[in-house]
Amino acid sequence: MSLRWRLTLIYAGLLGLLLLVAGSLSYGALRHTLYAGLDDALRVFAEHQAKQDATLKFEPPPQVGDVLDAINRQQPIRMTVYDAVGKVVDWGPSRVGFLPRAGTRQVGAERVFTLRTASGWIQTSQSNQGVQASLRQILHLELLGVPLLLLLALALGYVLADRALRPVDQVSDLGARIARSGHSGERVPQASGTDELARLTRTINDMLSKLDSQMVRERLFAHASAHELRTPISVIRAATTLALEQERTPEQYRDVLQQVESVSEDMSALTHRLMLLATATRPAITQVVNLADITLMVSELHATEAHDKQLHLQTTVRDAETTGDFGALVLAAGNLLQNAIKYSPPRSSIQLSCDADTVSARLTVQDAGPGIPADELPRVTQPFQRGSQTQGLSGAGLGLALVQAVAESHGGQLELFNADAGGLRATLILPRQRRIY
Repeated sequence: MSLRWRLTLIYAGLLGLLLLVAGSLSYGALRHTLYAGLDDALRVFAEHQAKQDATLKFEPPPQVGDVLDAINRQQPIRMTVYDAVGKVVDWGPSRVGFLPRAGTRQVGAERVFTLRTASGWIQTSQSNQGVQASLRQILHLELLGVPLLLLLALALGYVLADRALRPVDQVSDLGARIARSGHSGERVPQASGTDELARLTRTINDMLSKLDSQMVRERLFAHASAHELRTPISVIRAATTLALEQERTPEQYRDVLQQVESVSEDMSALTHRLMLLATATRPAITQVVNLADITLMVSELHATEAHDKQLHLQTTVRDAETTGDFGALVLAAGNLLQNAIKYSPPRSSIQLSCDADTVSARLTVQDAGPGIPADELPRVTQPFQRGSQTQGLSGAGLGLALVQAVAESHGGQLELFNADAGGLRATLILPRQRRIY
């Protein structure tokens, strides 16, 4: 059974139960009201007769009494006056006989009210056939109306369920198409409003957008990796092929091996950074991390490199707690500092600092290098992309890409811009509290 029909039947069942309860309560209330009205009429009639008996001492002649008895028998309410021992005194015979007990009771089809007076009893009665007819009519209407309402509820419930689940069908169909074609460029039609279905379609579209961009990055990453590895592999193959073409002296073989070793070390360093970049895109291990600790640790780890290049490393720390993977953040901060050391001229200063506000925590590295042209800033965070100012310097263009991957995995971002005084300012911005799913 489909989800639509399950929701429809559940809705119809609940509605049927509510209608049954409401119908029972309304039927009971109506029955009580009708019988209460009948009882009040009998009581008022009896009390009125009791007042007359107390104030009037009129004894009609026998002929008049017979006429009054005949009139009494034709009235809807039959009244009989008894003395203390149960003998009929006035108003003709009762339909149910003498009942020496005050109050209201049901005797067969008669509703009877008995009033105790000083001289005896006054009994009024009326058939409840009118009440029963009204109740039967209400019951028939309910028995006829409830099934019709349930059928209408089934139809409306199915329409509402179909409309509510239509975005789910669209998501399912889209997922099936993407699974068949392998293309994640399609999107679910955006539901209007701010309800759950609108949030669902927005979430699915956001997920597909991120998935699409991730797939694009992975394809570009694979092509760029193959391109970067092709050159050293070609160098190794060419060197070994030339060495094997003819006999060489030991010194020549040693030169070839040294060349292969140098290229292999470059390849090893490149593959290591590729592995770091691949692991940096994974979800971060969430723990409380203080960027002040990371700033101090990174400055100590790379102090020797800065000293060898005669660079002055200025470190300013403030408490900047966030949540994330301590090791990944140390790696990202270290890459920013290594880039600053690489591109800063000797005897210049590098400023390394961290701070925070109520929303985010920031780690900033300001170098004194040539900076990056503004039109090149968006692409230098992609793997194997380098600025035009870095020609002649070693590197594969993976440092900023790695920092960008770490920032995204932590729900943050990497901001790059050229400072007014010169040099590049790189800021790693992380949320103070990241929601964990």
